[in-house]
Amino acid sequence: MGYQRETWNRQEVYEKVWQFPLRKLAAEYGISDVGLAKVCRKLDIPLPGLGHWTKIACGHAIPRPPLPAMEAAPVLVRQVREPQAAVLPEDVPHLEAIGRVAAPSPSVTKSMLAHPLVEKTRSVLNQTSSRPGEKLSASRELEWLDLRVTKNYLPRALRIMAALIHMLEKEGFPVVLEKKATESTRAVIYGESIRFGLIERFRQVKPAPKPNASPYSYNPVRLETTGSLSIEVWNYYSGGPQKVWLDRENSKLEAQISKCVAGMMRIALKERADDRAREERERAHQKRVDEVATELEKIRAEEKRIKLLRRDAGAWHRAERIRKYVAAVRERGAKDTEWLTWAELQADRLDPLKEKRKSIVDDKDEAVKRLRKVEWGW
Repeated sequence: MGYQRETWNRQEVYEKVWQFPLRKLAAEYGISDVGLAKVCRKLDIPLPGLGHWTKIACGHAIPRPPLPAMEAAPVLVRQVREPQAAVLPEDVPHLEAIGRVAAPSPSVTKSMLAHPLVEKTRSVLNQTSSRPGEKLSASRELEWLDLRVTKNYLPRALRIMAALIHMLEKEGFPVVLEKKATESTRAVIYGESIRFGLIERFRQVKPAPKPNASPYSYNPVRLETTGSLSIEVWNYYSGGPQKVWLDRENSKLEAQISKCVAGMMRIALKERADDRAREERERAHQKRVDEVATELEKIRAEEKRIKLLRRDAGAWHRAERIRKYVAAVRERGAKDTEWLTWAELQADRLDPLKEKRKSIVDDKDEAVKRLRKVEWGW
């Protein structure tokens, strides 16, 4: 979730601090009452005194002091939390289904345990070897559910995962495995891929230092299982619905399967709304980029016209200078009519307002090519 920056409106804050208690108003602005009081002091806003709201509740009419004039009020900036993406209008009917799914979890049956993904996982992990207290693992070339547990807790983990898959598929959300992926277990919910797994939780245990041990000796920390399991959703997002369900003293994980499925559904709806909001932001950004690009293209076209105008104006000016020079030569009585005709022709060739006439210099490139062919004997 992002933030926007806004400035404090002195008149607005003054009106509100005399309409609502400071603590209630501070919650609206997302800061503490102490912080809001500091803002009021910086903006020279008078505040109600002690017992003001009690007197108001008792029916007393207390006049409020006027807002004092302030020539140069400081500009105070505050951060405003952007609202969370709401559920898409077309997804509103799914909220009723979420409420229905959040009912008590079903008990595990043999048919649930016989699910192909559960059977494959049992077969793969039972064939792996691991040290005591080490989590089971297998090649990602094989298909197995994300159960990151020790061998002692594998049967229970399989039962929990079987019930979870049963509920997901009952609601029409298939569970698929992706080979060669670190997080391979995914449920496709409302078109969104929700990555999840079942984790056995460990705690760090630091062994007591050995007697007469050097202060620089290595004393490794070991991991010790807590006997607690959790279902975790691994999709990244900031804030929003619950994404971890833990074993608790008053509620084991088996009793939270329905809440877990409902939570996954909420996460999927949030991701759909976030995706839509992201697409709209990208479209708006691309629109701004296109507008600037179009404006820049117009600027470049205008620059090209200006450059062409300057070039033509310069060529016309040079042509006029040549004509004036030819006229001056003619006035002096020059008799070389061939040269005079040729000079006027050069002026016409420069003049953008005259029709271009052919000249031998136009064939320079072709002449160079022919010379090279002759020199090389082609």
